[in-house]
Parts: sequence; structure tokens; C-alpha cells
Amino acid sequence: MPSPLRLRAATVAAAAALTVTLSGVTAAATTNQAAAPRAGLTGRPITLASNIDLTGGDDAVMDASGTAYIGWIGNQDNAGRTVFLCVLPPRVTACKGGIQSTPSLDPSSAAGLQMLLTGKKVTLVWFHDTIKSGEGPENAKIATATVTNGVLSAAHDRGAAPSFGVLEDAAVGPGGTVWTVTAHTGTQSVQVTPGLGNKPVTVPTPYLVSTDEGAQLAFDRSTPIMAIQMGGSISQPISYAAEKNGKWPAFHPLAKTWTADANLGLATTTSGVRALASVDNANYWPVVSKWTGSSFSPPQLTGDKNPCSPSSHDPVADASGRMADISRGCSDVAVTNLTDTLHAAVTRFPSGGTLGGPKPQIATSPRGHAWVVWSIEASVSDNLLAAPMLLPGRDVTAKATSTQGNEAQLKGPASCLPPESIPVKVTGVPAAHWKVTSSTLTLNGKTITGKTLDGSTLTAGKSYTLTGRVSFADGGTKQLVTATLKFKSCPNP
Repeated sequence: MPSPLRLRAATVAAAAALTVTLSGVTAAATTNQAAAPRAGLTGRPITLASNIDLTGGDDAVMDASGTAYIGWIGNQDNAGRTVFLCVLPPRVTACKGGIQSTPSLDPSSAAGLQMLLTGKKVTLVWFHDTIKSGEGPENAKIATATVTNGVLSAAHDRGAAPSFGVLEDAAVGPGGTVWTVTAHTGTQSVQVTPGLGNKPVTVPTPYLVSTDEGAQLAFDRSTPIMAIQMGGSISQPISYAAEKNGKWPAFHPLAKTWTADANLGLATTTSGVRALASVDNANYWPVVSKWTGSSFSPPQLTGDKNPCSPSSHDPVADASGRMADISRGCSDVAVTNLTDTLHAAVTRFPSGGTLGGPKPQIATSPRGHAWVVWSIEASVSDNLLAAPMLLPGRDVTAKATSTQGNEAQLKGPASCLPPESIPVKVTGVPAAHWKVTSSTLTLNGKTITGKTLDGSTLTAGKSYTLTGRVSFADGGTKQLVTATLKFKSCPNP
């Protein structure tokens, strides 16, 4: 009779710290299966604007219904900077009702567009100078427009801003208030407005902050956290501070981070605030840090070690718990799904030209569907493009080892698995004098015969157990080793 098994890792949950692999566009479905969805673009790009000056910026958000909202401030045919909006309900291939627009309140300086989900509305926020900007230090304005039931409102000025400054970031604060961070070129400080219409607070900074989203804001419950980066620097670490009792303390550097030629990223996920930066060496690989309540944790590599390191970031979060990011990477656009906010699955697609204009933007749904926005150089200025896509799932590995040293290695998905095809495999590693005689894969007790798992066939939000069993033999002695992997399918909105 075989000896009893004492498995040292019989069950490994997908949320555990497992071996990370990067998933790009996965292989096609296997024999006896219909073609499963693949991570990456799921439709042809649509051109939102052609030969347009996009100096005013762009952004994208997605609401709980899965409707995407893409906004941009552009100067088309020298008509002055105007605010534009495209509304994309689920499963459409064109802007609902066409492209909407509203005057930006200043055709020459409107810039820094940010889009926020505020209750049942989408709020567009931007900066612009006024004819009085040359007469005093606080004569610029922060303006907003809202989208209600898919309709873009007229713009309104909501508060003062530093003359000839920039809008670095906007975020939703306590009670649905809109907070902004602005900066004035050449001033070693930023201004934080704790809710539009309130008096801005000047926050000293240890250096001149980059004017290209170099100061970003996020909230740990009701506590605002700011991360900054030095303008023009590669090897200077990012720095951070958290407001306490209405005051901003001195900034602290986050050791072992660089910004390289990429902007920093800050996002509030369901499990806390996360900061994205670059590793502190010439590889420029992305690293992520967790907010602990008083500081950021030591940065860790996300697992994305592509030689075309990110040259921008736009981290977003959704109700699935993930953090997603989009970036420029050489001539491609790279989309990263950090299913647990720390470990990356990456897919890339050609930009279709020379990347130009603002940084690429992304908006995601909990299920793993997204809209991505990027721009390429055109004959006069830039073309603004958008496309639907499916986020990649992340692979993890679970292992189980018997007392004799026979090992079962199970490869499968981490939580949460988008509705895409992902490789699954069980492999036996025999001890000396043993050999593998057979292996089986099951999902919730049902046998898997192929080499991939079609996530689109799984029930949204449901928990599953992937089980790999490997039979070993040493002469007449036999042994069965079982490894399991528990994961969840991504939920619906």
C-alpha cells in the first residue's frame, strides 16, 4: 500500500502570493471548443477627431452601467479650444447621439481636463486663464461641466486658480465634493482646493513639481493623500504627504522609486490607495506601493519587465477590486490589469502610427471590459482614437508536494478572471525513481480536456476551484498528488 500523503500545499488561493506570469493575448481555444474571447482590442478603433490640437488634454470614465464617457479639450481648425464629449453605452461602435461640445470659457488656455464620477453624474473639470490673469496671482479659474442622462451641460466657473498655472489633478472627496490640485510654474508649492468654491490651501513642496500631472490626489476614506514628482527629473524619488487635521505636513520621499520619463500614478482601489512609479534603475520597470495608513510600503515590481518600459501612467480602479493602467511603450499602447492591485497581466497593441498628444487613457468595468483612448500624429496635428478592449487575465501557479517529493504544479487564473481565454495546465515533477503515469484537470469537479479555460463561459462573480491531479508510480507503488487553485470570475457591474 502507498504511504499516506502529507501535502505541504494542497490548496493555494489565487489571492495568495504565488508565482506571477504575464498574460498577453492568449492562445486560441483548443480542440472541441469554440473560439474563446481573447484579451486585447475587441473592435476596430474609432476616430473621435482628426487633425486636432489636443493640448487641453483628454480623459475617460465608465459608470456602473458600463457606459463609457470620453472627453477632450481640442482646437479643431483654429476654432479655439472647445470641450468635446463622446458617450459610449455597452456594445456600441459609435458615440451615442454624435459628438457633443460646449465652449471651454477660454479658447486659448483651457487645459488639464479631468473626468470624475460624482453620484449619478459625470463631472468634467479643467483650468483656464481669464483676461484678468495678468492683474493678480489668483485670477485664473477652475471650470466644470456635467453629464446627466448622457447630455453635456454648459460650462461654469467654480473657483479661483493660480494665474497662468496648471490643473495637476482632480479627485472626488468626502461627500462627493470635488477637490483639485493646481500649480504655478516656477513656484515651489501647489494649491489644494478642498471642494470647489472653497478657499485653496497652499502646500509647500520640496522641489518644483512637474507641470504634467506631477501632483496627484487620492483618498484613504476621508484622508487626502498627495504624491508628487520633480519636474525634469529621472532619478528623484516620488514624494508623498497626507493631510491631518486640516494641515499638510512635509513631504516624504518614497525610497527606491524613480519617475524616469513617466508620470507617477495614484489610484484609490477597494483595498486602499496605490502608487505607481518606476524602479530606481535604468530598467525603468513599473513598481507599485500600498498605502498603509501612514506611509507607502516599500515598492515592489509588478512583474512587467518588457524592454519597452512605460513612459506614462493612467491608473484607474473599479468595483472588482482591480487597478488597471494604460501607458505608452515604444510605438505600442500597453494595458495592464493588476487583478490584486499589485501583480500585472499585460497586453499590448500597435498604436497605428506615431504616438502623440496627451497620455493614453482607460476606463474599465468590473467584468473586465474597457475603453482605451490614445492619439497619433497626423498631417497637421493629431488624431484622437478610441477602441473597446478586454483586459487580460493573470496566471498563477499552485504546487502540492508529497512526503516522497513528487510534486503537482497547477497553472491557472487569478481572481478576478475576465471573460477571456486563459491557459490551464497541470504538470507532474517526479521524485527520484518515480514517474508520472497520468494527470487530470477539473473545474468544480468537471473534467477539462483542453489547454485553455474560457472565462466567458463562467458565471460572473462566482467562485471556482481548479484541481490538478497527477498520478505517480515507483514500480508497484502508486501515489496521487492533488493541487488546487481557487479563483473568482470577474463580477458584472
